[in-house]
Amino acid sequence: MMHTATALAAYLAAAALSAAPAPAPAPRAAAPPPVAMTDMTMTEVRDAIAAGKTTVLVFNGSIEQTGPHVVLGKHVYKAQYLGERIARELGNALVAPVMPFAPTGAELDKFPGTIDLSAGTFSKVNEEVTASLVRAGFKYVILMGDHGGNQPPLEALAPKLDEQYRPRGVRVFFAGDVYAKADAEVEQYLEAHHVPPSNHGGVADTSELWAISARHVRPGRIAMGDPVNRGAGGDVSIGPSGVEGDPRPSSPELGRRFNDIKVRLGVAEIRRLIEGATAR
Repeated sequence: MMHTATALAAYLAAAALSAAPAPAPAPRAAAPPPVAMTDMTMTEVRDAIAAGKTTVLVFNGSIEQTGPHVVLGKHVYKAQYLGERIARELGNALVAPVMPFAPTGAELDKFPGTIDLSAGTFSKVNEEVTASLVRAGFKYVILMGDHGGNQPPLEALAPKLDEQYRPRGVRVFFAGDVYAKADAEVEQYLEAHHVPPSNHGGVADTSELWAISARHVRPGRIAMGDPVNRGAGGDVSIGPSGVEGDPRPSSPELGRRFNDIKVRLGVAEIRRLIEGATAR
């Protein structure tokens, strides 16, 4: 009887424990509010502007070949990622939908998948997008690009739009450090670490996207490309592989380092531009 009673008591104790409510899960930290306008509703954008997010980043990408190991949307994915990081660090900015098409030039357009816009069409699209953003209530429009063909048209367009909208209390700026200045710093790092030369589809190109998403890089197809062939006047000749130089040292670790450089320089330049405008 004693053994039966002990067993019964143990059974009842176990049943009581199993019937007890499970401890409540630890509360999750609230997700930060979105900064990409594509992820927001009309009222969320309106309220964000009213709360002080009056800067908008117009980040242009490109659809272009980058060899057999990098997806065509490389610049679009990079612009979205960098734009959101920069906007969050600024604290007062949103990111307009990334522009996917851009002037790519004949050297990229000769490969399947590349989509090429004329510089005039590209500039006109940015002009009309800016007009919509001004109507929405933004006070600072920042034109940016993650592709070489974007830089000259945007740099030429920004002061024209700034002159047009300044009487309405709106400023339009071109921010190029996230591309040109960052790329120069990345190249200095690669040279200092004795990484073989590469450019389009090379170590920086591949690593930066790889750090953002492994889905967009095909590691098994990373191979030696054609020689880097860039003339003194900026002329580019890309060989049949679609890749300039040796991308084999690429890694997500390098990409994270290089993306951090781009964010740091982008944030610093935009802050300088806005602070300079408000100081006048």
